[in-house]
Amino acid sequence: IVLKNEIKSTKEQRQKQDYLNDDLNKKLKELQERTRQYQLENNQTEERYQLVCKEKDDLKLRLQQAFDQLNQKDKAKTDLEKMNLHQKHTIIDKEEVITVLRKEKDDLQTRLSSVAGEKLTKGNPAITDLGDPDRPMKIGEKYGELYDNEWTDAMENIKTVKQYYHGLKDSEIEEIIIHHLHRLLKCCYYDCLDRSDQQIRSLGKAFAETMCMSLTSDEDFVNLPVCKEASAFRKDKSKEFANVLYQNKSLCKNAIDDWKYKFKNINVMQLLLTSEFFEKCVHLCWSMVIQDPKMYLDEDLTPNTPFDKNTYKEFVRSGDRVAYVVWPALFLHKDGPLLFKGVVQAYWKKS
Repeated sequence: IVLKNEIKSTKEQRQKQDYLNDDLNKKLKELQERTRQYQLENNQTEERYQLVCKEKDDLKLRLQQAFDQLNQKDKAKTDLEKMNLHQKHTIIDKEEVITVLRKEKDDLQTRLSSVAGEKLTKGNPAITDLGDPDRPMKIGEKYGELYDNEWTDAMENIKTVKQYYHGLKDSEIEEIIIHHLHRLLKCCYYDCLDRSDQQIRSLGKAFAETMCMSLTSDEDFVNLPVCKEASAFRKDKSKEFANVLYQNKSLCKNAIDDWKYKFKNINVMQLLLTSEFFEKCVHLCWSMVIQDPKMYLDEDLTPNTPFDKNTYKEFVRSGDRVAYVVWPALFLHKDGPLLFKGVVQAYWKKS
């Protein structure tokens, strides 16, 4: 019985051991399977890691290449900007050189034209140097523009002038301004004429005395080489010299003192002396008197006498007699062809 019990117990233990072994084997298999799965996953993870590392390295390489390209582009941009700046400065320098060369070319052409044209135009107004911007025809055009523009603007000073003439009508004030403008133009012309003649005379006299030459007439002085050069130089510098005459107030100092006019007024004359009209007068009159021969501003017409309607046109009122001159006629030279018609205030002679 004891043996049976032991055998039974041993059998039960063996069964239990077999059961445990089976369970352990099962768990071992599960662990082995899980280990295999982990190993597989680990291999896959390792592969992904290696792939990511490779992609990372590729990205780093591409990023470095991009940085290198960017640096190259920045350098190229900087080089281009420097090149553009250099080219811009080069262009500016060349443009300045071109400007200087063009000016020298224009000056040489002007001088050549002056030298070539002087022999033709000297004392011969029928032949005109078309290269001269201040040739008589152009001066005639500017003379007409002076009357149409600055003269008309000066006539708008009626209210200012009226304070010096109490009790007079606007039409009477207008006539007074016309007389002052006419006086200013004629004084400017004659003063420029005197200044022009005095320049050549003084220069010729000094040269003749230095060279022990016996010259007496103005014509002798004008024909001196130094005076010819001075005349050409004076024409080239006409604008500059006219500016000096205007700025220094060298002209029309006796415009009031030597004038026999009932309504003359120093305040009105001072007003007009500072106007654009007078400035243009100085430039035009100076251009007139340095021509060869000199351009001619007509003498004043005698009031109450007939006038030539081919030379003068009526101002406001028509008629056949001169009341007063509004604007003198301009001729190419004395006894020469008319360049610009004058203007007179006219009236009809009573029968």
